[in-house]
Amino acid sequence: MIVIGRFKGMLGEIAIWESEKTGDRFYREGEIFQSQSSATGESRLPYVKMMEGFLDDTKSVLVLGCGGGNLATMLARSGKDVIVVDYNPISFDLAREFFGMPKEIPCIIEDFQQYLTVETRCFDGIAIDVGGPGFCYEEQFDPATCRSIANRLNSGGRMIMNMLVGSDYDAAPDKIGSDLSADRLSAWIFDQPGLSNRNVLIAGLPKMRRTANKRQVSALRRMDREHWALRRPRGPSHIDRPITVNIHCATNRPHLRENLNARTRFSKS
Repeated sequence: MIVIGRFKGMLGEIAIWESEKTGDRFYREGEIFQSQSSATGESRLPYVKMMEGFLDDTKSVLVLGCGGGNLATMLARSGKDVIVVDYNPISFDLAREFFGMPKEIPCIIEDFQQYLTVETRCFDGIAIDVGGPGFCYEEQFDPATCRSIANRLNSGGRMIMNMLVGSDYDAAPDKIGSDLSADRLSAWIFDQPGLSNRNVLIAGLPKMRRTANKRQVSALRRMDREHWALRRPRGPSHIDRPITVNIHCATNRPHLRENLNARTRFSKS
């Protein structure tokens, strides 16, 4: 592994790594792992590919959260009109320089909650992948924000959100899924039970299109049957409470954690 770029970021030092063997690139900011992809922006992370597949037949997509820009890049290259929103401006520069994000993709520097309150356009799809140190999903995706997300969808539109979950006891996916289901969306949760510090996907589909929804959910489930389980949001428990997720490396792949730890040691030498 070689370092091909170092920068000062909002969350700490940014390092861009490249594998001499495969050419894959890694983006890490402070203790947060942002992206792993080919040099041209094709993500290597299963959850990103699942999000792309879920939005396959949409025409316009709003992406909240940039990172390395992999999801936005993949969606744009398949012919979709994409807009990306992120409060961290350096992410846009790095996504273009190191991960092949097309310069034509409009990038908006703004907090995603504030953006949702002022945006008037509607989209066929919304993809959400935000987070960071001390980020509390239940506080950020409160009922008002969930309504704002639903309101920015066209009739028949859908949304999919990635979040980080510390353990099976974290009720945040169920709470957010229930809030998304309060209006015109029907929520499904794609989870990886038993894993610590894992990715969880929440998918929202229009309630009035049940037959089409079943096809969409089945197609998403077929993408990775081995690791992912499908379920509906569970009801609240008396012990539920907001959980702040502090994760040193946002991945549940053991070999990837080992590689990243090795790179961290290398960078200090």
